[in-house]
Amino acid sequence: MLRELGVDGWLSYDFRGRNPIAAAVLGGGIVGTRRVCAWLPAQGVPVVLVHAIDWELWEVGHLWPSTWQRYRWVSRSEFKPRLATLVSGRRVAVDYSPDGAVPYLDAVPAGMVELLRSLGADVVPSADLVTRFMSAWRPEERASHVGAAVIVADIARAALALAGASARLPAPMTEYALAEWVRERFDRAGLMTESGPSVSYGANAARTHYEPSSEQSAAIVPGALLLLDLWAKEPGGIYADQTWMATVGPPSTRDANVWETVRSARDTALDLLRTRVAAREPVRGGDLDRAAKSVIVRAGLGAYIESRTGHSIDVYGLHGFGPSVDDTETVDDRLLVPGVGFSVEPGVYIPGQVGVRSEVNVCVGDGEVLITPSDAQHDLIVV
Repeated sequence: MLRELGVDGWLSYDFRGRNPIAAAVLGGGIVGTRRVCAWLPAQGVPVVLVHAIDWELWEVGHLWPSTWQRYRWVSRSEFKPRLATLVSGRRVAVDYSPDGAVPYLDAVPAGMVELLRSLGADVVPSADLVTRFMSAWRPEERASHVGAAVIVADIARAALALAGASARLPAPMTEYALAEWVRERFDRAGLMTESGPSVSYGANAARTHYEPSSEQSAAIVPGALLLLDLWAKEPGGIYADQTWMATVGPPSTRDANVWETVRSARDTALDLLRTRVAAREPVRGGDLDRAAKSVIVRAGLGAYIESRTGHSIDVYGLHGFGPSVDDTETVDDRLLVPGVGFSVEPGVYIPGQVGVRSEVNVCVGDGEVLITPSDAQHDLIVV
């Protein structure tokens, strides 16, 4: 892979566990108190440059094989020359993002990049390595995602129906109560989640970080839209992250129009992706972002776009290290290569009035695209 990308090696750098990419590459079990550099070359065996204080951490053979090399250092007068022997005159991949464009990849301090260049290294971003090594789904991870996606979609539809049935009762369900119900259903299904779900009714859905609580939560009654954003995974699996929209009672003309615009934006991005992947033509997350945004702008709602169209999803988290569907907040120009997964979730957020989002997940295959849930929402669900 290193040779394919035209680099001599990947320098994995960390200080006190601050680089999550290094933790993924080297193993999270090794976190020392001093700087550490691991050189992963295109040819030859890996080399680690580790301080004497942390030396014992690297003697555990299952994390750093005994056949790989270890250089011990104490003083800065030892550290720099040793590092120079690894990188001088070489094209070196490093976990940084030029101009800070992609924060997920900007894990090595600017000062360390400067040092490497001063030692004669040709420093390039490790972005494509991160995509292929960390963020491409394995077959078993893809299967776990599909299984979770089916359960998440079933719970979402049941939750919206429950909210609708309760809406006309003397004591209708609140946003918080519905969120608690969803969490309990995740537990029953054996799924895990790190937070959420996001349950937002009416104007609350336009507040992108709104979180209902037991003390402050709107009652779900007829007359407005209900946004349900929920995410969960099998233990050790890949998250399924979906957003569903319902209208409690018949939708207003405005709400129906906004929904149709958002759905069309989602489908336009997905159609572009399918076409490019089937033709084996290059496609980037930014391409999908621009396609989705163009639909919203043409509908006169461009001023109400508040975020990119999607985020990476991988085994390291709900918001992963792979390519994002983004030409808005960042310029993520990595290719959407086979195996990468991400969300597609355009949205329109009109302050004080309404928020509408539709979210599905995607995994790129070899000439084909997996989209979950397989029965993605087409029409507003009337409850």
